[in-house]
Amino acid sequence: MRVAEEITVRAAAPADAAAIRDVAVAAWWATYRGRLADDTIARFLAQAYSTERIEVRIDRHEVLVAGTAGTSGGAVDAFAEVVARDDHVQLVAIYTRPLSRGRGLGSALLAGVVAAHPGEDVAADVLLDNDLAEPFYAARGFVPGEPLIDEIAGDPVRERRWWLRAES
Repeated sequence: MRVAEEITVRAAAPADAAAIRDVAVAAWWATYRGRLADDTIARFLAQAYSTERIEVRIDRHEVLVAGTAGTSGGAVDAFAEVVARDDHVQLVAIYTRPLSRGRGLGSALLAGVVAAHPGEDVAADVLLDNDLAEPFYAARGFVPGEPLIDEIAGDPVRERRWWLRAES
């Protein structure tokens, strides 16, 4: 029997940058190895998730972190980053340590994003055929939207924008 764990969601602080990097690195390799070239993943992580770059993101964007009561010292087991756009909130990233998946951390982060932006649509761009992200978003009320061509570390990728429409 699985015992429910208490999840804490809070705004990230600059001191969380190294932990966020650790989560991003572990999650990216676990999620995208085999879907993207290894050198693409490595280049992207070096560009987007250096400790210095994460500190800038924490300063400029809304970054939330989550952990469970079972982790020592309020460890960061997951994070989400959002940016307000003119007509919606863009979920730039949401990742959980692979060993912490399935505990409700992503759901708690998403609930925090929605609560912080009442009445606003939320969008998330997802690599096509991402068999972890697509079911996650679908189960939380997101619907698939427009296809996108983007790039990751200079390599073209195909994505789909998923939408969580605000309740009217």
